[in-house]
Amino acid sequence: MVPFHSVAVAYSGGVDSTLLVHLLDRVLGLKVRACLARTPFLHDRELRAALSLAEHLGFALTVVDVDLWARPQVQANPWNRCYHCKKAIVQTLRKSVEPVDAFLDGSHVGDLQEDRPGRKALKELGVISPLAQAGWTKADIRETARRLGLPNWAKPSQSCLATRVPHGTPLRPQILKRVERAEERLWELGCHQVRVRWDRGAARIQASAEDMPLLAQDQVRSQLLDEFTGWGFEGVVFDPVPYGRG
Repeated sequence: MVPFHSVAVAYSGGVDSTLLVHLLDRVLGLKVRACLARTPFLHDRELRAALSLAEHLGFALTVVDVDLWARPQVQANPWNRCYHCKKAIVQTLRKSVEPVDAFLDGSHVGDLQEDRPGRKALKELGVISPLAQAGWTKADIRETARRLGLPNWAKPSQSCLATRVPHGTPLRPQILKRVERAEERLWELGCHQVRVRWDRGAARIQASAEDMPLLAQDQVRSQLLDEFTGWGFEGVVFDPVPYGRG
């Protein structure tokens, strides 16, 4: 990082990008421009949390709208949809913050070890991942963030709403809105880490082991069935396998 004087960081409000911004700004003293992509695939809850955290930590944040609906390769939802999404997002963010010496993201070594189409886009666009280059794991990031007092150090990893729809099923605004509303309802009930998958019109709920006892209650299941079908889902399926992601 020494050769750079000004950098831009793709910020999401997650622990990885938050720690990266903090280290570059407060520890290395670089001129950092944090930028967040506001897309139709971003949970409104996640957007609010990211904005609030940036304000709390006191760093400037540029919010950039990215219209992913305007991209047919994204709407078609192929197996490599993430490649097209990531490419569009980074290209748009870069234009909004230029000129900077480098564009960075918060990927860690675990991200590099997985075959992700989004990683291909980042590599093609020359995005630098300092935490991964330093050999940091997700556990390293969480522990460092905890020691530095970052409030989101234990925040569960999140993914965009498009990941709730199986590849090959075209993405539609009404589908993602239903999924978002359903997950918001589960959080309101007290769940901590849940996903609502679009399963041929039904809502398939995946929950962490911590949340499963709540969702196993007959009264809760009946309530969710009534609410979800009222919002347009054709049914509700409760996945018996606990969901978990770093």
